[in-house]
Amino acid sequence: MKHIQTFEAFLNESQLGFINTKFNSHRDHNPECDILEGHINGDTFITYGIYVNGPKIGEEFMEMYTGSNYKPDSQKKSNSRHYKGSDVPQKYLAKWQELKAIYENKYKNK
Repeated sequence: MKHIQTFEAFLNESQLGFINTKFNSHRDHNPECDILEGHINGDTFITYGIYVNGPKIGEEFMEMYTGSNYKPDSQKKSNSRHYKGSDVPQKYLAKWQELKAIYENKYKNK
């Protein structure tokens, strides 16, 4: 039987802090982007990304990943989305801004 999370539980969970963060530098991940992952729960994470090289320098984005493609024992259906910085969904905006602040304070210019 699959576990189904209520929308209210999801909203409450998304208000909590990240259980983990992981920085992916343009030096060893994607040569055009710095990406900071913020793990919301065991099988869902969002990213703050910024282009630091190439034709899109300075453009920000968010990615959302959830489900069994990202955590093999997940009961959630795999899903991923990419959003421009100006199009981040309202339900993720505060968490995305939190990741941006962490990036700017800890990883920018490294």
